[in-house]
Amino acid sequence: GTDRYLGGWVDRRAGAVQPLGYARGLARAALNAGAVIHTDTPVTGFKRDGGKWTATTAGGPSVTADRVVMCTNAYGADLLPGLKPSIIDANTFQVATTPLPERLRAGIFPEGHVTSDTRNLLLYFRLDHQGRLLMGGRGPFREPKGPQDWAHLERVMVKMFPQVAGTPFEYRWCGRVAITRDYLPHLHEPQPGLLVDIGCQGRGVGLQTSMGRAMAQYLVSGDAKALPVPLSPVKPFPLYGLRRLYVNAVVTWYRMTDGGV
Repeated sequence: GTDRYLGGWVDRRAGAVQPLGYARGLARAALNAGAVIHTDTPVTGFKRDGGKWTATTAGGPSVTADRVVMCTNAYGADLLPGLKPSIIDANTFQVATTPLPERLRAGIFPEGHVTSDTRNLLLYFRLDHQGRLLMGGRGPFREPKGPQDWAHLERVMVKMFPQVAGTPFEYRWCGRVAITRDYLPHLHEPQPGLLVDIGCQGRGVGLQTSMGRAMAQYLVSGDAKALPVPLSPVKPFPLYGLRRLYVNAVVTWYRMTDGGV
């Protein structure tokens, strides 16, 4: 559906999943297995006392357990001293058009491909099950202030797929991803009974499904060989206090070398 690329390759092992539907499915499976889930209950802190952990929540109740597993990626890293400076919590932005008419839909990823490219500030795009064209990429490091913060993606979409020019944009959203120094997920165990999983690099849906199985095996067996990456100490980024400056500088440079897109 676009002539903006010289070529590409297809990985036939790949697939697509609707992340919210997938999360709800996992929640149903956990409930059926006897787990208890508390939504809208953010943890505000936790501490170890007498060999057990107690997590306090914003609403007041607390939970006491033998072990704590922290899997909030770019969110909640400030709960553990030193953890937040070990990641860059960059924003990733996405837009979605209204459902495309059939004449347009038939010419854009007619086989349902899910695509990303190899530019430094990569773009990723696909059609959803109702025919909306979705595109994601980098956005401002700060929180968005209005629709103008997604305008660069909307311009790129029309440049990539000029046939959709004039199609309204129905949704705009964003969220933070955790980027580590070596671009790999990190597992930390700073204290006994506290396991931290962080650093999805924007690829968390499939990656963390597998990581979850490995962490469960480790928690049950205590065998660190079950983990796909070794437990490591928490290491901060150099000059972390200046991260917004150097991240913005890198993004500006990459945008220039990517041809202004």
